[in-house]
Amino acid sequence: MPEDRRYDDREVGLILKRVAELHEDGADKGDARSLTKVEIEDVVADLGISRALVTKAVAEIAVQDVRNRPVWWLGGKTDLMFEEVVEGHVDEPTLTGMLEVLRRLLGDPGALEVEGATRIWSTTPRTSRRVHLTVVEHGSSTTLRLEERMPGDAGATVGLPAVGGGFLGIMAMIPLKALLLKSVLMLTMGPLVAAGATAGWLAGRAVWKRRSTDREVRLRRAFAEILALAPNSDIPPRERR
Repeated sequence: MPEDRRYDDREVGLILKRVAELHEDGADKGDARSLTKVEIEDVVADLGISRALVTKAVAEIAVQDVRNRPVWWLGGKTDLMFEEVVEGHVDEPTLTGMLEVLRRLLGDPGALEVEGATRIWSTTPRTSRRVHLTVVEHGSSTTLRLEERMPGDAGATVGLPAVGGGFLGIMAMIPLKALLLKSVLMLTMGPLVAAGATAGWLAGRAVWKRRSTDREVRLRRAFAEILALAPNSDIPPRERR
């Protein structure tokens, strides 16, 4: 590779992103470095990049970090979001190909809405999953965002077993009636219900952790296929954590 070759803004961005990934993979975790927002602005300013772009990038990463964060008491994630900015515009044939990826994955034709330069495809209400693909044109680039909201599924998966476990704890008192005094039986009610509910919660939590992880893997794979169809995109999707 000639040392005097010049790279445009897009290539510089790709190189810097890849350098950061390689540094993250090879860095000593015990000697991790961190930078403040101001220090990052100083670095990009030396490279001739606008400081305002740092503020925009920080805001975007903050949103994705919240959206992709697992919920402890549920055992898994309730929101998934994958986003990438690609050069060029997504024409209708390309968009059709992207939507076909989701239709094949979800078994749902979905519905497409157009709002100015934004196109949003969503699953139909009859399906249990709430998946949205947003394509936003701005300038000479396009933002692709694939997201799924799962709070209802997560709550039902974890909550119902917990309630059922508590009910089984109450039912467990029936065979104890003949063995224990009423006063003793009343004292055992609380621990039995709590134990049943806890066991049900742990079981539901394990189920949701497995289920949400599976959805995340499948959605990430779908986003990789979508991104491969985009113009000038050779970057694999990377979830912001």
